[in-house]
Amino acid sequence: MQVNVRADEGGSEVSIDVRGREHGGEDYWDGNWLQTRVSVRAGAFRGAFDASLRVEEFIRMWNGVRVCMTALDGTFVFETMEEQLSIVAKGNGIGRFTAECVAQDAAGVGNELTFEFSFDQIQLAPLATELEKLIKTYPLVGKPR
Repeated sequence: MQVNVRADEGGSEVSIDVRGREHGGEDYWDGNWLQTRVSVRAGAFRGAFDASLRVEEFIRMWNGVRVCMTALDGTFVFETMEEQLSIVAKGNGIGRFTAECVAQDAAGVGNELTFEFSFDQIQLAPLATELEKLIKTYPLVGKPR
């Protein structure tokens, strides 16, 4: 299952391939980690790395994307607890979004790539659909204590 944020020109993209839950069970803190493979293309740069991401990070992104579908000057954010991936996409009010991204190949100590790309509002609906499918497949478990 993949979530993709893509430029509409130049081939830049962030692709998150979700491989499954990292831990089983119903505990909020352990049960919501997902095993992923993050692939990045930015200009001439290419790379991929494994990352543990949390279900609620995808839920926050999904909520933001849905808002941006009707508020073209909105912003959606994907920021991870371990700071391996950050995507902040801001709308210009007339249908264009610029995604400012930071990818780090190892949590806390890795090499870092900073890049940005633009895309059209038409890409928001497919992104929202990918996120919704992921959230239904891997629902949030437990409650924080």
